[in-house]
Amino acid sequence: MKAFIIDPFRETITTIDYSGDWHDIKTHIECSMFTVVRVNEGDIFLDDEGLYSKGSEQMFFLHKDYPSPLAGYGLVLDTDEEGEAIEAKTSIEELSKSITWLGGPYEAMAYAKKHNL
Repeated sequence: MKAFIIDPFRETITTIDYSGDWHDIKTHIECSMFTVVRVNEGDIFLDDEGLYSKGSEQMFFLHKDYPSPLAGYGLVLDTDEEGEAIEAKTSIEELSKSITWLGGPYEAMAYAKKHNL
């Protein structure tokens, strides 16, 4: 099923074929535990320890529908009424319009402070 990887390290968004197996989410976003944030374009799966992992090497992005910077890779899918992951319904173009690349932790903190996030 179609999904998107948000890569703040390369500042790219790519389309991938997601297997539907939740274990693969951890592989795609390089983590051991994940969390989910809901935005207009679907659900973004993120490393639950993203703010603590990678230290000063971590990279951040902002989604226009979420009030705080997001750390590390994001996997974008949708979910059905039962909470099961389904194919992303948005387009890569629409998702791209919603993302702002923030850079590393110092840049992300400066952006958050400047915009009262």
